Amino acid sequence: MPGPLNGVRIVEMTSTVSGPMAGMVLADQGADVIKVEPPMFGDTCRYLGGTRAGMGAMYAVLNRNKRSLALDLKDETQKSVLLDLIASADVLLENYRPGVMERQGLGYDALAPRNPGLVYVSITGYGQGGPYENRRVYDPLIQATVGMTATQGDLGTRPENVRMILFDKVTGLTAAQAITAALFQRSRTGQGQHLPISMLDSALYYTWPDVMWSRTLLGEGTTDAGELADYFHVLRTKDGYVSVILVQDDSLQLISVWRGSEIHLDPRFTTLPDRVANRDAFIAAMESILAGVSTEEACEMLDAFGVPVARVNSLDEVPEDPQVRQQGSLLEVEHPEIGAMRIPRPPARFEGQAPLPSFPDRHAASIGAHTREILEELGVEEALISEIEERDERLAAQLRAAMASAGR
Repeated sequence: MPGPLNGVRIVEMTSTVSGPMAGMVLADQGADVIKVEPPMFGDTCRYLGGTRAGMGAMYAVLNRNKRSLALDLKDETQKSVLLDLIASADVLLENYRPGVMERQGLGYDALAPRNPGLVYVSITGYGQGGPYENRRVYDPLIQATVGMTATQGDLGTRPENVRMILFDKVTGLTAAQAITAALFQRSRTGQGQHLPISMLDSALYYTWPDVMWSRTLLGEGTTDAGELADYFHVLRTKDGYVSVILVQDDSLQLISVWRGSEIHLDPRFTTLPDRVANRDAFIAAMESILAGVSTEEACEMLDAFGVPVARVNSLDEVPEDPQVRQQGSLLEVEHPEIGAMRIPRPPARFEGQAPLPSFPDRHAASIGAHTREILEELGVEEALISEIEERDERLAAQLRAAMASAGR
């Protein structure tokens, strides 16, 4: 039972997070995503984070439902195989630095004449051109550039990075949506196109509506609304924390009655603007009220009072959250090489796709696991397939020995 992108072939020449994230989304939706990797080590993300049997957890999540083809692009014969593969594809997805693909003869202008319908997506950090074009890029650097780092503490205090790879993933989602839009356009025009997508542009697009809401309207006569984060509070309870958004003024009176407090009479907290202006004092007052209350009771009562509230889960508590469990938001699956693992289900499931217990269709593969299968589809001669397989077996043995000596 295929997904909505069944029949779409995507050649993914990416590594780490942004490109693989885009490929994962499209693969989950039924596309045939062929991940082209260099032999032996492949995508460096394979070895990041918690690992077992030579594969990292992040790689296993981001590269499910894909096929792996290992090609040495320094070998002209194998490079010609790649060119044949791209000629058969609907999409080429790459995240090399600007100019790298062109120097290898793999730029859009070189490939489009042979495949005019090709949607060619180039993911970069800072974009094509400009003073930062050739900088090495990592997610925290984009966070710093677009102002996200500055917003993580109170203004005027020490900036902090968001403790996740945020904009790599945002860029991957942006690229996936752009690809489906380009395929829809191609269905009407018959023409492919080159889509340059930068982490910088994706991050600005993502952060602007709220982070920059006091810096959007230009000129005089506009109000300064402060920072949206000033409206959100994390409060300590007797045994943990709750996240609270106390917008309605009458809710504060209900809380006062519940806890026998007079906090609602304090002129510093009467209205929402008052609570924002006196944020630190309000948090301290609320925490004194909740000091003798369990997190569970706080969530129950605040919800009853109409206050938006959620328990602050630890990372270990997330899978056990009752809503997460009821929704079936996480799946426990058995990877044939690295064993049991927990993964999030795709947020969107489409009519005709297999039911969730069978997800994913393919687990993240070892390097070159589908090389023979793909090369046979392309009609490559057996002699070359055997030569590449022998190389992969030899390099895999060397890698296993190196990993064993490193204790991995």
